Amino acid sequence: METPPAAAPAPLPPPARPSTPSYTVECIFRDFTCRRAALIRALTTDEKAFSRKYNAGTESLYLYGNSDGNWELRPPKLLMPPGQPDPRMFGIKLVRGNMKHPKWLAYIATHCDAWLIRISFFLGANLGTQASRQHLSALINSLQTVHEAFVASDTYHRICHLEKMNVEIEDEDEGCGTEPTVCASCGNHYRRNGFWICCDECDRWFHGKCVKVTAAQAEHIGHYECPECCSDKKGHDYNVDPLLSVLYKRY
Repeated sequence: METPPAAAPAPLPPPARPSTPSYTVECIFRDFTCRRAALIRALTTDEKAFSRKYNAGTESLYLYGNSDGNWELRPPKLLMPPGQPDPRMFGIKLVRGNMKHPKWLAYIATHCDAWLIRISFFLGANLGTQASRQHLSALINSLQTVHEAFVASDTYHRICHLEKMNVEIEDEDEGCGTEPTVCASCGNHYRRNGFWICCDECDRWFHGKCVKVTAAQAEHIGHYECPECCSDKKGHDYNVDPLLSVLYKRY
């Protein structure tokens, strides 16, 4: 009697895929709003505390807006998982360089928006339908961005005002050396970014706007005389600089 052939071994089940937690639109949007609120507060209400912690840091720091509504600064994790890690593990890297304080905070705000969007779309990748993803996008777009909220805040206007005052003080200090300190026409202090012109007769300096001379016009004037020196001079020869005859007709 023949022995029946052995049955073929049953195929192995496919390897189990790593479980991905399921999120609803409402859950993802709630996570987005909590993190967003934390980041806005860090750059506005808590701006002084945020700047103090950053300035006290001795290593690279990242800003995190947590799902519990709190923000924190901390260094990056030393060990990162292989592959494409969860974007929630990465915060916003704080790099300042030579940027002024208002511009630096606005720069951070734009990266906060990019970070929030990345997290939301990472969590929303497994939403079942296109309609769900569109609904999530509409909810997110119904809110101000972190950048928009920051530039509209009182904090932003305050630090811009302080920055402007500091620049004016620096300009006045720079004008106290060899540069002219006051306009001989209006008496206002020297400003570094304004156009000034020096009279070749009396050696006094003037705002270009006070003597109605622009920087472009000054390039074509070989010998400049202020209106007062011209009025004191009898028989002034405008043929030396014909452009002056046009300029002084305005006075």
